[in-house]
Amino acid sequence: MKRRNCHDVILDMVFNIPENEIELLKDLKWNYEDSLHKPPEETLQWERTMMTLVKHIPVPKKDWEFEILSIFTTKSIDEIKKML
Repeated sequence: MKRRNCHDVILDMVFNIPENEIELLKDLKWNYEDSLHKPPEETLQWERTMMTLVKHIPVPKKDWEFEILSIFTTKSIDEIKKML
């Protein structure tokens, strides 16, 4: 199984976030920059990115929120909705 790079996942998520979500995008940009300086096997950048998502999307309601959580977790949107 191929290891995912956190910075690639962050980029995928950013493309699905509305431009008016300025604070979330700003925090993800920080996560992205941080992840570039860490080896892919390091989990710290994944944990920090997860904390960013929890901070900005404590309870997902909008389609784009489910989409980025799906990208991050690799679970389907339906799976995420069932978990909630």
